[in-house]
Amino acid sequence: MKISMPLPLSALTLQANNHKKLPETKGVTNDTKLREAASEFEAIFIQQMLKTMRKTTFESDLVPKSEGEKLFQSLLDEQYALLSAKSGSLGLGEMIYQQLKTNLEK
Repeated sequence: MKISMPLPLSALTLQANNHKKLPETKGVTNDTKLREAASEFEAIFIQQMLKTMRKTTFESDLVPKSEGEKLFQSLLDEQYALLSAKSGSLGLGEMIYQQLKTNLEK
């Protein structure tokens, strides 16, 4: 009976990186890439804004937050930010796109 030792984390990461498929960029224009980048920047901005707003709220020490709850809240804020950026309701991504579009055309 052979007992196998688990792989170290670096070996598992290397295996996972080998299995990752590079995204298809064939046929995707620079305009589309710029629009996606502007939307992603808007999502990051919204996430930072939500994180900062959560720090300003009053939290009771009676029931402390667990690490799992903090992680869940962070992931939930990330999803809220992505949905908000995709909806375009803030409009920051569109403004960034319009500003940088002039550099793309040069």
